[in-house]
Amino acid sequence: MSENRKDIAYASFEPTDDELLTLNTNNRLLVESPILSSALSNIFPYLLLIDNFLEITTWTNEDKYQNFLLIVFYVVAVLYWNYLSYIIIPITIATVFSCLVWSINSVIYDSKWNEKPTIDEILHTLHNITARFEMLLRPIRNIPFSTKSMIKVTIITTILTPLHVALLRYIISPKNYICFWGTFVLTYHSPLSFTFRRLLWRSFYIRLLAFCMTGMNIRLSTSPVSLYNIDLSKNDFDGLDTSSKSSILADFKIENKKMISATELQQTVIFEILENERRWVGVGWSKVMMPNDRPYYCYVSSSNESPPIFNDDDHFTFPTFASDLYDYKWHWLDTNWTIDEEFNRGKNSDGWVYYDNSWSNPAPEDGFTRFTRSRKWMRKAVLTIHKQD
Repeated sequence: MSENRKDIAYASFEPTDDELLTLNTNNRLLVESPILSSALSNIFPYLLLIDNFLEITTWTNEDKYQNFLLIVFYVVAVLYWNYLSYIIIPITIATVFSCLVWSINSVIYDSKWNEKPTIDEILHTLHNITARFEMLLRPIRNIPFSTKSMIKVTIITTILTPLHVALLRYIISPKNYICFWGTFVLTYHSPLSFTFRRLLWRSFYIRLLAFCMTGMNIRLSTSPVSLYNIDLSKNDFDGLDTSSKSSILADFKIENKKMISATELQQTVIFEILENERRWVGVGWSKVMMPNDRPYYCYVSSSNESPPIFNDDDHFTFPTFASDLYDYKWHWLDTNWTIDEEFNRGKNSDGWVYYDNSWSNPAPEDGFTRFTRSRKWMRKAVLTIHKQD
């Protein structure tokens, strides 16, 4: 069981902004619900303001002059704050405030009184807001917020605090420091910054520096991490992309492959699922787990939560693959789920392996210090992959 694979941080750099901003309209709900349509029409001006703010923040606007002016204004305000605060800052604040009030009132007035928005325009704006929020939160979403990672970040931050203090006192001024990080935040989603980060992340030393500064489990090796010892496209199907299926393929083990025809591949796979239980005082062994425990049922190789296993086939959900080129069909090869007796080295017929409170120190026999236990279930299935014409 490799429980630390979930904590590995990957630099995804997903250039999917155009795909996220592609909308398939479905206005049937708004047509059939006049109340909802009226409410969205009333808040449409404020949706436009939010959308305009997000398109500047995420650099998805058509003309980038607003982003450029914002960066210039920020840099000038930070570097020349001593002069601006006494002479130009009152005039600048009044001018900026007047421009903001005028632009906001113009958007609200035009949307409410001049021309009513259509249902498609409302849906398009809502979709853009959702997609741009997804782009804005993408870096945070890829960070593993586990207790172990937060402890590492806290320790590294504490260790590096004297270094930051010395840096600000002897090497770089606080103004330049604030200017650098502010410019980094404002240009984070720009195409140039995206390309620059992608090139830098190829360097081993950059990844090592990020590891030392954050404490997260960043992959330092140049070879890709292998979560499973099988590749569907290497010998059988040319062009079958498995990069997006790694987490799914890690949930089962491929035992055998067989080409049925030029467009059809058949694989015999083995599902290995752990059944986990915890002992509670006064209750005994129960499927009720603690928040940081393994799921009641989980896959052996990936530790991901699995569907419950019963001999009734309707309760188990097979993994699904999203593909327009291939059609996937599953059926069971074994009649029932069976216990893997090698998991506990054949010490008992129930197949249980007993652990301490933190799922460590496995033993085939129960004891006073054993509070968790697991046993492995196995079942074979057949996956047929058909390449569509």
